[in-house]
Amino acid sequence: MADTNTRNDSIKGRNRKYISFERKRTIAGILFLIPTLILCGMFVVWPLITVIKYSFHSWNGLSATMDFVGLDNYKALPSTEGFFDMAKATTIYAFGTTTLIVIIGFIAALALDKKGRYRVNRGFMRALWFFPCLLSGAVVGIIWRIMYTYSNGVINTVLKSMDLTPVNWLETHGVTMIAIIVATVWSQVGMCIIIFMAGLQSIPGELYEAAAIDGANTGQRTRLITIPMMAPSITINVLTTSIMAFKMYELPFTISRGLPGYSTRLLTQRIYFYGFTAMDYGIGSALSVLLIVIITVISLIQLVILRKREDIY
Repeated sequence: MADTNTRNDSIKGRNRKYISFERKRTIAGILFLIPTLILCGMFVVWPLITVIKYSFHSWNGLSATMDFVGLDNYKALPSTEGFFDMAKATTIYAFGTTTLIVIIGFIAALALDKKGRYRVNRGFMRALWFFPCLLSGAVVGIIWRIMYTYSNGVINTVLKSMDLTPVNWLETHGVTMIAIIVATVWSQVGMCIIIFMAGLQSIPGELYEAAAIDGANTGQRTRLITIPMMAPSITINVLTTSIMAFKMYELPFTISRGLPGYSTRLLTQRIYFYGFTAMDYGIGSALSVLLIVIITVISLIQLVILRKREDIY
């Protein structure tokens, strides 16, 4: 009986220690979260609430009073100059950028993940692919604008040396959008590669060995093992890249200035125009809220579709 009581006291003592440890760990976690929550509230939540508030008012950004106009700013958006052209340009840019970055990033990750006796140092190649991600959008835009210059840009110089006709990259409908997408892919694909390579390295090697024993070739192993196992990485890259593309401002603007016409002028550039040039904070805020809603809806649709694909595998 005494042994039983001693054992029970020992168990209760361990339980109390465990509960005390869990309580301390929870408190420590909360304390670590507080600074992040404060910063998130200051720079994300409060600005979002403020933008929504401005979207229901007419305000020039300077006067002490704001006139409440309800939904008038939202109703006025379709009638603003070039609205649908800019919406089309934003959609084309986001779709083209996301598609190319994910596809090129996946192929490059497969190539960099393979080992070979005569291959270039993989660490160096990974750093080379990732380097453009370290540059700001404005810097990348300036670099590529210089390269795209019609008279003496490096791209047209190369075309001339090959007896090909130079291209007016910055002032041709359709071509300028392609030029912007190429520059964006170059600057952003490195991050996509890093995420894909992390996913590739988490795939058990035994799966490939078993498939090879069963007679599966390289293409079959990629299609039946690699791609299904990479579904979570594909989901992450598609979501983050599409959100980045819809929010992009400085790189496209630095390259093309939105020209020719409205063919490369994105909604983010129009938001800047209303906020800092036209001084119409109401319309600019309404357009910002609309863009946030569009990004949220598209992201949710992508998440649902891609998560269903993950569940299949």
